[in-house]
Amino acid sequence: MKILQIPSWYLPEGGHFCLNQSMALQEAGIDVHILANVVLPWRKYKLSIFNYPIKAFFSIENNIPIYRYYSWKYPFVDIPNIRKWVAQTVKMFDRYNEEHGSPDIIHVHSSMWGGYAAALIKEKYGIPYVITEHRGIFGSKSSFAKALLKNEYKLYLEKAFSQADYIIPVSDQLTEKISEYLTNPVPIKSISNILDTEYFSPIQRKHKGNTPFTFISVNGYYIEKGYDILLPAFDKLCKLNPNVNLRLIGENFDYADFQKILEKVKHKEKISFTGEIPREGVRKELWEADAFVIASRIESQSVATLEAMSTGLPIVATSVIPNTMITNTVGYRVEIEDVNALSEAMLQMIQNKDSFDSTEISNHVKEIAGKEAVVSQLIEVYKEVLSK
Repeated sequence: MKILQIPSWYLPEGGHFCLNQSMALQEAGIDVHILANVVLPWRKYKLSIFNYPIKAFFSIENNIPIYRYYSWKYPFVDIPNIRKWVAQTVKMFDRYNEEHGSPDIIHVHSSMWGGYAAALIKEKYGIPYVITEHRGIFGSKSSFAKALLKNEYKLYLEKAFSQADYIIPVSDQLTEKISEYLTNPVPIKSISNILDTEYFSPIQRKHKGNTPFTFISVNGYYIEKGYDILLPAFDKLCKLNPNVNLRLIGENFDYADFQKILEKVKHKEKISFTGEIPREGVRKELWEADAFVIASRIESQSVATLEAMSTGLPIVATSVIPNTMITNTVGYRVEIEDVNALSEAMLQMIQNKDSFDSTEISNHVKEIAGKEAVVSQLIEVYKEVLSK
């Protein structure tokens, strides 16, 4: 069985889920390749964007053959950028197909816009495709999420979803919205992202004496991550329990928008930042924390939350994190955009931390996102698609 993965975004701009899945499938005996059209944001890379190759190229990374191209967007024009990216991706597939032959199945990561590209490839070559949908905008009821699903996207999304041979949302909460774009029946089954539960292993934590209780959040600054909710909630918490810290890990905390939020925080000396750090650094920080907090207004599943749970951390989260993840034995869920509710849940976590069992939390992640559990489900989907 030969699978070609087409992520809608990829390294160095995210997409670790695609690589992790590819490596796990390869271990299970599946021949996996990746075709990645990577968009490099001008704002982030500036002139360093010209240090990247200007032509598509093949490489072997983690024993996975990868055909990669670095591209960029036109400023301030949405639909032309979609068409440009899709046309480039289809052109990349034409060359890939000539040099490596046709895959049995294309596995797309996100309908926007790998799904649309796969629909065009299917029309041209007749190759079936499945979509793993990662985007939380399909699951969130917030006005912010609804605004991101623009009316002009409808035709692209209908084609991507309706011509797919299988749709795999990473959580059930995405299914309802995805179904609105189907013009004919397509099988849908939720399958989690894969998490390396052996690497993000649990440890027994004991909060010592009068040392501050440390909440950690591993998410860079983006509007959808809800830092305009988290920081005011933490400020309120400090008034109720001053013996508390907040550790923030990720990029973009130097942005002016975040600094404006931070300026209003009265207890900013209790907030610390690591910046963007490697995987081993994230694990170390998780091991040293007491609880994980996430205030997102949009999420599909949140791999960062899975990583924290895998190390045994209890969670305070907003309701965009699936309730299949955050059960009563894992932590607390509150509604989005609610500063008071989030602050109260964080206080409750401090008071009840010892009631959560780190081993039980970690085992819960293995059942949801462990490599063996996810790979077996994916292979069953592939077999069902090929049988048709």
